[in-house]
Amino acid sequence: MNISQQIKTHRKEIGLTQEQLANYLGVSAPAVNKWEKGSTYPDVTLLPAIARLLKIDMNELFSFREELTELEIAIFSNKLSEVALNESIAAAFEMAEQKIREYPHCGSMLYMAAAILNGALTLSQAHGVQKNEYDGKIIAWFERSADSGDEKLRLSALYMLASKYIQMQNFDKASLLLREIPDIDLDKAMLQVTILSKEEDADAAAVYLEGKLIQNLIRLQAYLNKLLELEEQSGNSDKADQIAEIAGEMTRLFGLWSYGAVVPHLSLSIYRKDESQRLSLIKAALIEAQKPWNVEASPLYYRIPAKKNFKNVGESFINAIISEIETQDEYAFLRGNKALEKILSEYRPPNG
Repeated sequence: MNISQQIKTHRKEIGLTQEQLANYLGVSAPAVNKWEKGSTYPDVTLLPAIARLLKIDMNELFSFREELTELEIAIFSNKLSEVALNESIAAAFEMAEQKIREYPHCGSMLYMAAAILNGALTLSQAHGVQKNEYDGKIIAWFERSADSGDEKLRLSALYMLASKYIQMQNFDKASLLLREIPDIDLDKAMLQVTILSKEEDADAAAVYLEGKLIQNLIRLQAYLNKLLELEEQSGNSDKADQIAEIAGEMTRLFGLWSYGAVVPHLSLSIYRKDESQRLSLIKAALIEAQKPWNVEASPLYYRIPAKKNFKNVGESFINAIISEIETQDEYAFLRGNKALEKILSEYRPPNG
């Protein structure tokens, strides 16, 4: 029960000084100061009055709505992902806001909600005022989770905020946030594997390592895609082509989602405004997005259960690809192209 922090936080939120709160309650200012430092606690008879003055209920005063367990957060995160994927982005945001009202100071839950909805928003067809509103909420939730006392959570939230601002092309804010993140990248995976293999068994350690492997391979894909973009911008087209081939081969070699093998070549066709190549690659991307990623078929990740709703993930990617083609400036020179319209009509959702 973090009563001292609750009194201090909510007193400041409503603009009261310690002296004013003391006068309202008929106690001394030093007494309020001791409450807020945690060296003493208010008399139990004062608690209802304190809650009323601070405009909160007793549950919040006693921090009963402060935290959720890791299991509760995991269950909520899975449900939120399903709503975002299978219902609508609006329904997912409404679900998150309701939960945040119930647990306004649970930093881990705020972070997970923001991270899940940030990814879902990228795949959604929200744009304009609606997208700006959703972006604002995501940023606010990441900022609140960054204010938590958990240093690991704070750094993760700062990283996500910096990524969000980069996506929004607000590079000044992104740079300021990145300066707060230590430039340390210690891989604890092998140590954790050793612990799991000793305390549990080899299977438990392997499951953990498979998950880490997927995370790092997906990160490596992003590095390669960005590197080929930079080489193309630098005029090194031959190097960009070679990197695109390497990225595609990596996708096949490591049994990653086949859609990832098309992305590097499609990116290059976008930069080069190669109309004929881009059309064939757009069709290839839409075809590959329909194919499920059979994770369990690979000897590298067969312990990781495949997501049952992966087909819907592919459909979301298709919707995102079509939306990007129809709205982004880099595709403007293809607008009105009959061949493109024919391709899109084959894959556009029925209500699109």
